[in-house]
Amino acid sequence: MSDPIIGTLKELSIEFSKKQPHQVEYLTEKTPLLDAIKFEPASHKLWNAAELVTDISGGGFVDMDAPLSDINYSTELKKVDLKIMGGKMFVPEVKAQQYGGKEKWFAKRTPAAMKKLGMDSESAIIYNNLRPFALDSGNKINAGGTGNTNYSIMAVRWESGETCGLYNPDGFGQGALINTLALYGGNLYERRSDGVNGYGVRLLGYFGIQLLNPKTVAGIFNVTSAKMPTEMQIDDMLDMARADAANTMIICHPKAVGFMSEVGKGQRYQMDSKDDNVKRRIKYWDDIPIISTRQFLEGAEALVSF
Repeated sequence: MSDPIIGTLKELSIEFSKKQPHQVEYLTEKTPLLDAIKFEPASHKLWNAAELVTDISGGGFVDMDAPLSDINYSTELKKVDLKIMGGKMFVPEVKAQQYGGKEKWFAKRTPAAMKKLGMDSESAIIYNNLRPFALDSGNKINAGGTGNTNYSIMAVRWESGETCGLYNPDGFGQGALINTLALYGGNLYERRSDGVNGYGVRLLGYFGIQLLNPKTVAGIFNVTSAKMPTEMQIDDMLDMARADAANTMIICHPKAVGFMSEVGKGQRYQMDSKDDNVKRRIKYWDDIPIISTRQFLEGAEALVSF
């Protein structure tokens, strides 16, 4: 049996999506967080079973003539369901004819639809997964903002099997990351909502986020231009997530990156090229990369109570 394939969506696309090689570029063009997450195959296709170690006892140093003690594990079995990433597109019959056929219309509109899927999925990862997990775990720091015009800054340490993305290993049978299916066999049909005749396609993929280790996600909340986080608060957030330069990232809105730049004053906050052949400059707090994404709300997060 071959080893499971783990990688970002682009890496998985190279491996699986031979027929539609540009699909992921569409999906991740405006979603830098979604592009950076490592995805692992789910154990049961549409859901994943994981054994969470809750306690370890025993073991350690003993005298030369003493017996070794038993190492005992306490574990919990966790079930994580995958979610559907997808949607439907419809083109009226007359518009398809004017455009030269339904195939040309769908080819033209699919890239925009894929970008929208990516942005919606990244927003869901932030606000339905990472942010609630940090708050529920108690890994939260108050920058001091009031009202409902706040930003948040988060640290995520991605760990295989603990804090990671999940995908359905059977979801690439069509040779594409997102399965595309012509509705009604590609034939003309009547849309129920308004009775218009036309053609439709369905875009569908199964993905998820597994969050089992509370010491991998933390955040600073209630951040505003008047209440920017301090250096110590950023360091505390990274400590809560047990940050490691090898697999940790800071994520936030681009404007919140500006707050960190002001706080770091060119010492803690730095910019550097990823390599000599890449012009795009990467932002860091010490050696932890910062990923900015506009899927964070722009100064519109509700006040987090402390």
